[in-house]
Order: sequence, then structure tokens, then C-alpha cells
Amino acid sequence: MPNVTASSFADLADLAAFQHAKALGWSDKQAFAVGDNGIGAWGDFTARDDIPMCALPPEDWLAKWSSAAVARGKKVTVIYKGQTVVGELRDTMPHKANITNGAGIDLNPGFAKAFGETPPFMLEDVRWEWSEPA
Repeated sequence: MPNVTASSFADLADLAAFQHAKALGWSDKQAFAVGDNGIGAWGDFTARDDIPMCALPPEDWLAKWSSAAVARGKKVTVIYKGQTVVGELRDTMPHKANITNGAGIDLNPGFAKAFGETPPFMLEDVRWEWSEPA
């Protein structure tokens, strides 16, 4: 995999922004434009710092696993500044054509903690690869 930009998701600032938007009466779609509810597309609680979890665009997980049911929970190795952390695919990003921040992977608080980073962040030169064969 080529180097990508990694964005943080499901951190405290993300959760607060989502809840604030909902309190203003915004729809879920509008609230997701400014934050995250901490619940992955497949129902997993992603706003935790004890398990590294990530989200990838559908083009990446569909190409490897052919369905969301198969892709959910697959191990993903992420490399940043020479450090390797293995996590799980527990959410999906928008399709690549609809990603507005340039990120190629989203990392939850578990990845942030493992890498010693404080969300919110955008990390450059991040590599990721599947940890298990198809």
C-alpha cells in the first residue's frame, strides 16, 4: 500500500461535535459532517482507546474481502514513524471520491494511544496493509 494521510475519528472532540449538532436538531447526515457518534457502520463501539480500530474506504475493503460482513473485524497493520500497530477494521469511510479531507484511513483513540498521538489529528506518511490473507 502507498503512504496515505490518517485522520482521527471517534475521539472526544468528534463525539462532542456530533452531539452538539444533534442538540441543534441536525440530521445524522449533517452531524456526521462535523463529528462522529462512536458507533461504526457495523454497530461496533469505536470510541475506545483500549483496542486500535480503523475505518477504510469501501473500495479498499471490498476489493480484498468482497463484502462488509467478511471485512468487519479483519486485522489491519498500520505503520507510522517506524512503529507498527495492528488493529481491526470496524468502520467504513466514505467512497474515495467523496472524501474531503484527503485521508486514506481513519484511526480511533486506540490507534492514537498506541502511536502516542493526541486527537484530533491528520498524520502524514502512514502505511497500512491487511494483516491476514484473503
